[in-house]
Amino acid sequence: QTNKARRRQKRQNRKRKHNNSDAARLFRFILRELSKHLPHILIEHRITLAMLVTGLLRGRSGRLTKIAEKVSYRHKKPSLVSRFQRFVKSSWVNVEAYYVPLANEILQAVEPGPIVLMIDSTKMGGRCICLMVSIYYKKRALPLAWLCFKGKKGHSTQAVQIELLKQVKTLLPDDTLVVLVGDGEFDGADLLNWLKEETDWQFVCRTNPTTLVHYQDRWMSLTEIVAELELAPGETGFLSQISFVQSNPVEKLNIFIAWHQQDQKHIFFVTNCATEAEAKHWYDKRFSIETCFADFKSRGLYLHLTRIRTPDRLARLILAASFAYYLVVLLGIE
Repeated sequence: QTNKARRRQKRQNRKRKHNNSDAARLFRFILRELSKHLPHILIEHRITLAMLVTGLLRGRSGRLTKIAEKVSYRHKKPSLVSRFQRFVKSSWVNVEAYYVPLANEILQAVEPGPIVLMIDSTKMGGRCICLMVSIYYKKRALPLAWLCFKGKKGHSTQAVQIELLKQVKTLLPDDTLVVLVGDGEFDGADLLNWLKEETDWQFVCRTNPTTLVHYQDRWMSLTEIVAELELAPGETGFLSQISFVQSNPVEKLNIFIAWHQQDQKHIFFVTNCATEAEAKHWYDKRFSIETCFADFKSRGLYLHLTRIRTPDRLARLILAASFAYYLVVLLGIE
């Protein structure tokens, strides 16, 4: 029994030593990459961020205690957890300023365009929702900017959506085709008016079949229009230069009517694209953001398990996760 226990202990020590060496090598690689991309931030913040990224990639958990377990650290693990807590609480860690260099590199990688932006929200952390804009790159969605706010479920407000898109707009180069795609959460009149008046972007957003639009000199729901046009199952349609939303009309928009094969029903999109084929082409790219959210949550980094309940702190943890995601995609491409 004594010999067996010794052999078992030796195996455990070898495994622990091997794991620590793996963690140390990964940490050194990540720190080199962060130093290359973020030479302007404090070295202490850079080291802490590198350890957070290392723990996220190795631990597959959004809980700081689990992240700390997967990092090679010469001091006691509780002190590392405290270090992580100070990082996510620190008002000195400006998420936008820290992430801008990476966002610029992502934008340079997709030049000369077009730039396809995907906007969506997801529940993350303790009673928080993350609204994120991602950019389409090699069939993946890479995070470009995000905002977190309190909420158990439900949609973001149009004011929050516009605030985030204003932030994204400052990052984008001039004279490049930009296309924004979103689901039914992003068909609000205020948002559509902002897109028309403040940008020259194209957009395609899903909308509700009960939405009232001005068609043939009267206000009709989109479901009624399908009946009026006598569209059979499998058929599609495209309405040009209509007024969208009776309560707060947005002029000169188009409606793309598509057929959803799985649900066996017509679905509707509001757009400023000139043709049905163009609207369909751009919207088909939206689903990569669902893959991104799955990688951030139940299929990758498990951020949905974090117990952080403060939006600002959650945004800083998502900063570390976004760096981790960027490095994984970068290595995959290389």
